Amino acid sequence: MIRYTKKKKTIGLVLENTSTDYGEEFISNVISGVRQRKNLNLVVIAGRYDGTKNKDPRHRHYFSVYNTVYQLERRCRFDGLIICLGSMENVNADRIRSRYREQMKNTPIVFAASDIDDCVVVNYNNETGIKEAVDCLINVNGFTRFAMLGGRPDSRDSELRKEIYIKLLRENGIDFLPENYEPTDMSTNCTDSAKALLDRNPDVQAIFCVNDSVAEALYAAMDEKHLVPGRDIMVFSFDNTTMAGRMLPALSSIGVADITLGRQALNLLLSLMDGEEVASTEIPTRLYGRDSLPYEMYEYTKLEMRNADKAFINRMFNDCFYRYRYEYISRDSVNLQRLFAEFIGRILVAVRERYMSVEDFSEAQDLIEIFFSNGAMDYTDAAKFLHSVGRLQASVNIEQSANLAGANQFINRLFTLMRDRAITAQAEKIIEGNERRENFRTAFQEFIIDVTEKDGGKPDQAEIENRIIASFDKVGIDNAALYLFEKRVLFDENNDDLFPDWIRLRCVIKEGELYIIPKERQDGLTDLLFQRMELPPKCRECLVLPLIYKTSIYGFIVTQMTKEIASSGEFIASQIGRLLYEGEI
Repeated sequence: MIRYTKKKKTIGLVLENTSTDYGEEFISNVISGVRQRKNLNLVVIAGRYDGTKNKDPRHRHYFSVYNTVYQLERRCRFDGLIICLGSMENVNADRIRSRYREQMKNTPIVFAASDIDDCVVVNYNNETGIKEAVDCLINVNGFTRFAMLGGRPDSRDSELRKEIYIKLLRENGIDFLPENYEPTDMSTNCTDSAKALLDRNPDVQAIFCVNDSVAEALYAAMDEKHLVPGRDIMVFSFDNTTMAGRMLPALSSIGVADITLGRQALNLLLSLMDGEEVASTEIPTRLYGRDSLPYEMYEYTKLEMRNADKAFINRMFNDCFYRYRYEYISRDSVNLQRLFAEFIGRILVAVRERYMSVEDFSEAQDLIEIFFSNGAMDYTDAAKFLHSVGRLQASVNIEQSANLAGANQFINRLFTLMRDRAITAQAEKIIEGNERRENFRTAFQEFIIDVTEKDGGKPDQAEIENRIIASFDKVGIDNAALYLFEKRVLFDENNDDLFPDWIRLRCVIKEGELYIIPKERQDGLTDLLFQRMELPPKCRECLVLPLIYKTSIYGFIVTQMTKEIASSGEFIASQIGRLLYEGEI
């Protein structure tokens, strides 16, 4: 008998895409809030939006078929929904408004980064961060020549950021002319637009990019002209994704000041689900300065260092490891903020007392090792941390000199250790990522060989299904469930209710172990797809991957949500969809 969960509530996160930095971080921030509640599960339903102006009808058709996954959001029973469709919403605004207004009669819904009227919406306060950047460029650097790489006219945030930017410039007596602006598709594929802007503005001093993806395209265009961001032209953007810290030189970007968009959307939804009155809200933003536009929030003053002030140390931690406060930290995890306060506090006390014992030095070394071995660099970017450590070390050495204490070799060795461990941690992360990708490729190759191996002729559809199920544990996923329809569903763009009432759970992977479901336990209601208790209890966040090929829809993989599956899940599902299709022809 099929068991369904009744105790836990299930929230659906309806997203435009999982493979972008923005989508990945939005999911991560919602998950962080979900993990603080024991009675909550999360299902991510993400489609695909093509913003590349690709005219290939096959390409557009693939996205249309893939996006039938959104029918599950309306078909299945969710206790609440978070909707973050971004560009997809702007293109299909009227259709989306009509659809969700009907659903809101029965289901609490919160929209994020949205322009939907008469609904609960959480948005950025675009102005606070942009003002911070403009004030720095004009009042500190004295710049007068500005430009902007914007977005599409149908994008709410794009147009709003443009209006705010122009208003702030004009308030400072700087004209912004039509030739200073260039629209884009808001993706990394807008290098031609960036080139056009640079050609029209050869003397530009600062460029604002509507998001981090557009800034990446600007970097490419500048590189062709032998221009360096932060040296020849100041560059800043919006969203402060992890991409910003990885770019060379590191990109200054505007992000949330206190709470993330995803976390606030979840908070509002939970209040709605509890029957509370909830109003739309805006989240303040700030500029995160990096190499492309140097900007510091504060200086490390002598008085604060001399007092080894706890508030100062916590402020320094939040500045360096700014993503940590957005993450859920379980009771079993090492408290990185407390560790940081411990070894930085010892350094500052040693500066004040002009002495550090061998014992304190050894203990501080151990704490630093523990700090970095427990993933501290996951919450910052290397350039930001190394710069902050350099500033602190310079201030400490100035203080030592002022006290006539001389440079304390122990203290400087600790700073060197911090830098070395930060660099080593980043290298180890890259190596681990490469190893995971290589292991995945090897395992998936074995999966394909097992399924397609010829044994006395071409296998029929039933045999292909059985082979896929028998080898499903080789697809590179630790926890997942494979659901297949009894018969394939053919795509019909005019039908918003394509899926049959029943779907079969054929097999499950739990912690890498394959479990094939007996026939009598396979059938279940499609409406209750996410209430079936099949994955391990720890898999509280899952992603739905549609199994499609051409016009055929075969079912879904429901898998534990991880960063790896966010980037590789579509590939896995598409290959399985292709295998199922080839079994029919």
